[in-house]
Amino acid sequence: MCRWSIPSGIVLVALALGCHREVEMIPLMERTIYPRTDRFYDVQALSKDRAIVVGYGGKVVETRDRGRNWTILPTGVDVALYGVHFVDDNRGWIVGQDGLILATADGGKTWTKQESNATFEESDGTVKRAYLFNIDATDAQHAWAVGDRSILTSTSDGGQTWRSRKIKMEGDLSGGESLAAADPILYDVKFVDQQNGWIVGEFGKILRTRDGGETWKEQTKSLLEGTEFFDLLDLPTLFGLDARDTQKAVAAGLESHIAATSDGGEKWAYQKTDGGEVKLQDPLYDVVQFPDGSGWAVGAAGQVVKTDGKSGVWTRANIGQDVSTWLRALSFSDPQYGWLVGGYGLIYHTEDGGKSWLPVQG
Repeated sequence: MCRWSIPSGIVLVALALGCHREVEMIPLMERTIYPRTDRFYDVQALSKDRAIVVGYGGKVVETRDRGRNWTILPTGVDVALYGVHFVDDNRGWIVGQDGLILATADGGKTWTKQESNATFEESDGTVKRAYLFNIDATDAQHAWAVGDRSILTSTSDGGQTWRSRKIKMEGDLSGGESLAAADPILYDVKFVDQQNGWIVGEFGKILRTRDGGETWKEQTKSLLEGTEFFDLLDLPTLFGLDARDTQKAVAAGLESHIAATSDGGEKWAYQKTDGGEVKLQDPLYDVVQFPDGSGWAVGAAGQVVKTDGKSGVWTRANIGQDVSTWLRALSFSDPQYGWLVGGYGLIYHTEDGGKSWLPVQG
């Protein structure tokens, strides 16, 4: 059962993010790269020309010419794929439903399953595989993936072995509704080097490691300062995360909340989101911020917001046409070349820093 309310307009993405069952879909038609039945959950821009997109039904598509042509990369699986990360042109991982981890060493031409060991035990003793929602890696040997039930699994040998464990949350979880926060869903992970990384998730959780993921310290409490929230359980869930160095990171989540730190996470604060006459309140699922502080975030109801890095304010962005579905992820190879992906098989591309976004849907 989901632990956050789901507006009717984002039922599909809620199924991908906060619940534990994937809707059965019509089998893929190989003659169509991105039909309207597609749901794309993640994208990585590998260069100005090349991007990898993953989604439901085990689908992976790739372009090497800025979206003019797309190729399906067979994975051999038919479950939902939620996160992708390549460390170079050839080596990368995908994570998804039922603890799935796929690895490639040839640029995605072939994929091999790796045992994630991402399991948890239900109250009745049943052992289940945890959904993995995102993955990050610093090189071909070191990677970390996060998911359901506070699961973190990591490798230091290129995926030959993955070590899974539940991150223990700090605080008094002795009774009442606090028990709900004992095993929050973890939605995103980012490492800036082999030692320093962050995780974000349900109940506004922000976790920081300085030892490669061996120990984690919660950094959530500072988000209560100067806000209308009085209880940690009231903090909006955070879905997306970006970190450029050991000091600066940004996260985005429910009700269009965007939080940022510039001191390594000692203090996190919500940044202002301004939708003009219409208040921004839809969930944001992914965020990217560049070294100069400018950035982009995407979310439900086709919402796209941006910041110039100077004002500290995120405002609604015009991508050229109304989008009637959710946008789940974005990725830039540099501040000029970027991609947005989401429901209805939507893929958008910019080559001018977001001044114009071109749909590449057929």
